[in-house]
Amino acid sequence: MKSILKAIAIGVATTLGSASALALDVKVGVIQGLSGPPAIVDFGESYLQGIRMALKEYKAEGGIANIELIVYDDEANPQRAVSFTQRLIQNDKVSAVMGTVNSGNVMAFAPILQRAGIPLIAGPSIATGITTKFIDEDPSFIFRCSMVEKFQIDKMLDWGIANFDKIGLLHSTTGYGSFAADEIQKGMEERGVQLVAIEAAAPGINDLTPQMIRLRDANADLVLNFHESFELPYRALPRIDYKPTFAGNWGLSSEKVIDIVGRDAIEGTVMGQALDLSDPKAAAFDERMRAEFGTAYRWPVLAALGYDGGRIMFQAIENAGSDDPAAIRDAIESIEGVDAISSTPDKPFSAKDHECLDSEHVFLGVWRDGRVVRLE
Repeated sequence: MKSILKAIAIGVATTLGSASALALDVKVGVIQGLSGPPAIVDFGESYLQGIRMALKEYKAEGGIANIELIVYDDEANPQRAVSFTQRLIQNDKVSAVMGTVNSGNVMAFAPILQRAGIPLIAGPSIATGITTKFIDEDPSFIFRCSMVEKFQIDKMLDWGIANFDKIGLLHSTTGYGSFAADEIQKGMEERGVQLVAIEAAAPGINDLTPQMIRLRDANADLVLNFHESFELPYRALPRIDYKPTFAGNWGLSSEKVIDIVGRDAIEGTVMGQALDLSDPKAAAFDERMRAEFGTAYRWPVLAALGYDGGRIMFQAIENAGSDDPAAIRDAIESIEGVDAISSTPDKPFSAKDHECLDSEHVFLGVWRDGRVVRLE
């Protein structure tokens, strides 16, 4: 009897020892714009919702890593973003980082993470060169799971030139707006077509009537809307007897925009997309998110990319079996079998491509009857 009890005790001790060996505590930093301009908050909160849902499901599925998210609000301010990055490295001792909304912020702190050897999955920042700037470093620690500006602009310009006679551009004077304007003008020149009007406005302006009048007078039947206050161009239209088709930044797919401008005004508006809600898997995800976050959930494509980025990060940590940033970096780059909600492929990365979305994974969406569907 004593020998049996001894054997049981040894077995229990062995089991507990194995469980302890499997325990893996990992801190992941998240920097997002969670206060400030409404458009920034919309991006930041939606992407973070996706990350939180990914972590909830990872834990429910019995993931071996005890992952803690350490979240900071950079308010779309580059100095704050850099300060929080340094805090995450020096004080919080994170093994990886995700974020943020503002591309300029990412460009400011990505070199810090690269030098520190800590992997970053950027998002929902969109500026084209975020990963390519580092891809030839050996190795690059900078990845992204988000839209890429050039990909959505290329799709938009090809469609716009094929379907409209005169195209105008409205953009903000922020760093992002100016960057987008440069990409669009370069793309038009490559296609041998000229914009009939280019209008710019500072982010603090609340009335774009003068700009819209000039676009109307130039007979622009398609207006490319790359002003971060996405709703403002629509407000002027009833007063000036003008109703062009709008196409622009993927921010136009936010449900906050339709709530502000209304279903009739936004009908037919086109934007870059990476989520097709007609797909049953995407529709099921949309239902889970609405059940989890209620009315605070308003942007399916942003949440889906945050979710997919989170799933990639958490699975890579598990595959690495370690909190070592270099091991996690290698696991991110080599990850495969990703069952993504967005159009992210099952093997998103390679040594020379750290974008989860490539050109072929981006398509155009359009507002039809109160929801965004794939533009056919």
